[in-house]
Amino acid sequence: MESDKSEETNPQNNQALLGMLQADSLGKVSAVFFGVIYLCGFLTLNSHLYKYGVVALGVASTEYLVAGAVFVLYLTVYGIFAGRSIILSKHWLGQHINHLRERNAPSISPLIAFVHMFIELAFFHCLSAALFSTFAFGQIENLGFYAVLSLVFIVSYGMDISNWDVRHPFAHLIIDGLLKLIAVFSFFYLSSGSNLYIVLTVFFGYSMYINLVLDSFERYSLTKDRIVFNMGNTAIFILLSAVTFGSSVYGNVSKKIGGGKPLEMTIGLNKNSLEGHVGEIESPIVGEVVYSTQDNVYIQIDKDTLIIPRSSVKWLSLHGKNNDGISEFLKMMKSDREESEDQKEPNKSIQPTPKDFKGSKPLVFDVNVRFAF
Repeated sequence: MESDKSEETNPQNNQALLGMLQADSLGKVSAVFFGVIYLCGFLTLNSHLYKYGVVALGVASTEYLVAGAVFVLYLTVYGIFAGRSIILSKHWLGQHINHLRERNAPSISPLIAFVHMFIELAFFHCLSAALFSTFAFGQIENLGFYAVLSLVFIVSYGMDISNWDVRHPFAHLIIDGLLKLIAVFSFFYLSSGSNLYIVLTVFFGYSMYINLVLDSFERYSLTKDRIVFNMGNTAIFILLSAVTFGSSVYGNVSKKIGGGKPLEMTIGLNKNSLEGHVGEIESPIVGEVVYSTQDNVYIQIDKDTLIIPRSSVKWLSLHGKNNDGISEFLKMMKSDREESEDQKEPNKSIQPTPKDFKGSKPLVFDVNVRFAF
């Protein structure tokens, strides 16, 4: 009887133990995942702020997670089209060649399939870059490309639902290649904005690295040491990619999705902040707010960065329609603005003269308006 009961309870215990192991593994994977996002966000944000002479070293900062999430989104958009195409390109090429041989296509068909593969790779890279730029930079820099893309989709979809591509694979390969070539041409000819080309160039760099890794696996035996070696290189490559993303792309990403695009603003200071200053500066200050913390606001004027304590800020005004994420910034400043109720009128509007800021390091604007170089 006891043995029968043990046989009945052991499966239940095994299932419970398996559930605990799965939960524990899921927790470890989640911790590693968020740790990687945090580290990538740290590198992204600081490589972006380094251009302004600012360093963010807070340990428990949610800004790192936000910047890391934007970087992960960047890689995800790349992987959906461009990354997927670079991984499956050889498989697709083999399928095209086999299908052409089955249909007794002309002898030149393998060469056409090979050329088609390169056109398709360029097309998917352009598509990934265009998709990211559409919602990341806050404007459509490639409207012409999307117009041609719609035409490509309509024609390709028509051939697919009619099975015309199966019955005439050689002609379909030529038509599909020409349509995608026109789309690639429109991407470069009709698009505007350097941000788009920067993203495309970086995406091609990612694909070159992936191709090198896949080629090493195909040319040499797949051993544990080789896998570990490539995993280490990939980890380093991702961290370097975060630095590159932060220094070249993140500063142009809209704040709607957590990017680091500066806000053009006018900041009015309390009167006591201007007492005893030695520089020719008046309130309000006009420039681009590149970063803000609980203690300071970092504003760029010309090529110099001015550090203003939040306690010295009396009022601020946003310029134009560039109001991405400004509501959060205004809420953060609200508490300090309420502390300055004794001074209800802003100082006279005189612009600061950029010639007075010549330091390579950020200028520290404290309550007594002293500058530290």
